[in-house]
Parts: sequence; structure tokens; C-alpha cells
Amino acid sequence: MFSSFRKKIESTMTGTGGTSPAFIESILLETSKLYGAGVAFRGILFDKRFSKTQSLPCPVISVGNITVGGTGKTPMTLFLAKQLKEDGMDPVILSRGYGGNASEKGGIVSDGKVIFMEPSQSGDEPFLMASLLNDVPVCVGKKRIETGMDAYHRYSPDFFILDDGFQHRQLKRDLNILLLDSEKPFGNGFLIPRGTLREPVSSLERADVFVLTRSKNREQALKRFIDLLASYKLNEKVMKTPVFVCDHIPVIRGIVEGGTRNIQECDLAVMNSYDVVAFSGIAKNADFRRGLSEKGFIIKSFFDYPDHYSYSDNDLDTIVSKAISTGSKLMATTEKDFVRFQHKKTRPFDLVVIGVELDFGSETQGFIEFVQRFIA
Repeated sequence: MFSSFRKKIESTMTGTGGTSPAFIESILLETSKLYGAGVAFRGILFDKRFSKTQSLPCPVISVGNITVGGTGKTPMTLFLAKQLKEDGMDPVILSRGYGGNASEKGGIVSDGKVIFMEPSQSGDEPFLMASLLNDVPVCVGKKRIETGMDAYHRYSPDFFILDDGFQHRQLKRDLNILLLDSEKPFGNGFLIPRGTLREPVSSLERADVFVLTRSKNREQALKRFIDLLASYKLNEKVMKTPVFVCDHIPVIRGIVEGGTRNIQECDLAVMNSYDVVAFSGIAKNADFRRGLSEKGFIIKSFFDYPDHYSYSDNDLDTIVSKAISTGSKLMATTEKDFVRFQHKKTRPFDLVVIGVELDFGSETQGFIEFVQRFIA
């Protein structure tokens, strides 16, 4: 019953899956007005400088969005860290550590060589980034000024990458990267909880560059976005803000062999079967499912969980039972999901772990050079 009600609310927020009862829409709309008033008041405090913005001793790149989840903040943070590290620069990642016990106090997830926290302490995304990056420290803390100063004295970075930083206006940034889903840049146009907007569309004026994500066709995505901006009658600064376009490419991180917890490299071409039972608890489960199909998997059953879902042993046992009953030889999930349950008891089935990387195509070098101008 609760799951059904949750899905009705989600369909109302995202504008998908049909209509919801009028009373649900009414409650969400009135609540979103209150939320919007709070966001507006907070914005005034910063715009009029009643709330202070502080600086760190080196440049800061902010990666963020204005909608709830699913635009690719973690893949973008990883992309920037890897690309700029290869160019000889030393970054440190600052994250709030959403969902982790260490968020309030702050701390070092990784020094770039050793991971010091479990996912329950760091949060899913910081742990994942620490797992995938070499020689790039990852730090968490709600008070990112304090976390940043501590990291600066420890590691002397050339710059910081502020993960999910667009709304964190307490920290001055040298480059504000705003990620927008190319299909629905502003969701259904409503603020949370009636829609998925974290703040009004007018906040785009704080961005230095827009990146349209999940796009298969650059020209079409760019035209739709420019037309959408024009329909909102936004100011000249917004209309002149540079725009880059990228796609989300599913990548196979490896396979966890049945009875183990460790990811091993795998060659799917020599596997006996591509039949899978898949599951995910991310912002856009449908995109994960579509990515699996594009990779050639035949999905026998799919379990759709809420974002940041905490898996119980019963959940995992249910998934294994479905794999047995469907005759599947593999299970599949996202790398974000895997970090949430990899510490639990092992399962008898092989598990394929899928990640996401950004592809800017021919714009890759141009985008990196654009970013470097702000931190050189």
C-alpha cells in the first residue's frame, strides 16, 4: 500500500505514469508553495549579503543541478577528477556525504590511496568515488568550508570539486557547472514536492555553464533547450551562458562471482547467458533498465526501488529467488546500489555491476579547456 502511494506521488512529481488523485496534487502544490517561499527567502539573504559566502584558499568547481537526482552529478565529478588529474592537476573532492553518519561531523573518506570509511559513514556516492579514483582524496562534511580547509592543509590541492554544490551558496566557487537532463531540464516545471525543481528556473543565472546530460543527439537537445529558455523569458545573461551536451554511457565495472564480495574483471562475450534479473534503487531506474538492454542483456525480471534504498537480506533473498525461478544465471545492479549491500552475506549468483560514464564526443577537449580557464 505504501509503495503504491509513493509511486503515485512520484508520478505526480515527475509528470510520468498517468494522473494522481486531485487531493494528492492539491496537497503537493500547496506544500511546494511553502517550500518555494523558503527558497526565495534564503536566496534574498545571499543576494543581499545578509548570509555570508566564504572562500577556500584555492579554486572551487561546483557540480550541481536544480532538479532532484538523476542528472549525473557523480559521473561528472568523476569525469572532471580523472581528466584534470591526467593533465597534471591535483584535485580534492568535497561532498556533503548525504545519507552517511559522518556528514554532520565531517571527515576523510579517502586520501587517494586508502579508504577510511564504510558506505554507511561516508554515504553512497562519496564511497563510490573513493573506490573509483586513484590519488584523489575524497572528503565529506555538511560544513564544507571547514572540511575544505582541513583538506587544504592536509593535501595542498590545486583545486576543489564541490559535489552537489549548486545550492550550497555558503562557499564561493570559481566555476558553477549546472547539469540539466536534456529531456526534461526543469522536470514538470513545479518546485518540490509538486515537481522535481529544487529552486526556481530563474536560479539559472548563477550558472557559468550548462551541461545537458543523457542526450543521444546534440543538435536536437541544444535546440530544444534554447527554445525552452526563450519560453521562460529569462535574462540576457542566462541566454548567453555556454552550453555543452553529453550522454550517459553504461559501462560494465565487473562481475561479483557467486559466494564472494569482490568485483572481478569480466568478458561478457564468453558468458553462457545474458539473461538477468536486475534491480536498482537510483533516481532514474528506467534509465538503468534501458542501459542494460542496450548492452545486450535480456531482462527476465526487474526490481524497482526508491533512490538510496537500503537493501535488507530479505530483499536480496527475494531477488535471488526470482533469478532461480526465471532460470537466469546472472543478476545485475548499479555500482551505487552495490556499495550499499556488498558488506552483507554473499549470494550464490554471479552479479554484474554496471556504472555510468559521461561522453562529450567531439566536445570533450573543448569542455576540459573551458573548465581549465577557471582554475589555471
